[in-house]
Amino acid sequence: MTAKEHIAQRALQMFSARGFKAVRMDDIAQQLGVSKRSLYELFGDKEGLLYEATIHYFEEIRRQQTALSANAANVLEKLFILLNDILEHSEQVGRMMNDLKRSYPAVHDRLTREGAARNREELRGMLRRGIDEGLFIDNFNIDLAISVLYYTASTVTHHELILPGEITEREAFLQIVSTFFRGISTAEGLRLVDRYRLRYELREK
Repeated sequence: MTAKEHIAQRALQMFSARGFKAVRMDDIAQQLGVSKRSLYELFGDKEGLLYEATIHYFEEIRRQQTALSANAANVLEKLFILLNDILEHSEQVGRMMNDLKRSYPAVHDRLTREGAARNREELRGMLRRGIDEGLFIDNFNIDLAISVLYYTASTVTHHELILPGEITEREAFLQIVSTFFRGISTAEGLRLVDRYRLRYELREK
């Protein structure tokens, strides 16, 4: 880990504990035993440090997701693993991004824009892999499918969807993503969607 990465990691811990607005560059310099000049040379300003610290946080989540899905038998299993992990982190991520939006909207908007572009590209690759593996049909518009899944699932993870009283957020999320995958699956894909959905349903009981 480079000195810049170490500072970003430690700064994120301070931001998480006290809030983005409350932590000053002076506080970070004093806590980490570095000069404020060094912070500005490395990051430009506080917004630059905020950006790098948050990027570090999301990269760590991605590393964890890579490890979790490393032994997935196929792309459908990998998708279920990744989407479940996104839901696991949704509350923590939501709090952090909401705080960032209130205090530093420019940083929030940049992270949101870049993250959406990266997520869409990764999802595009996985859908194409699913077609190659014979799990997804090959006559659907991939970009439209990405938009449908991305934004529909986001309404659950961002707590924007009004749910019936008898269904939990996790149950709603599982039903949404399962229904989506069933809509683009081949016969073999359908069999696997039902298997993975049942796995996560049983895990909740």
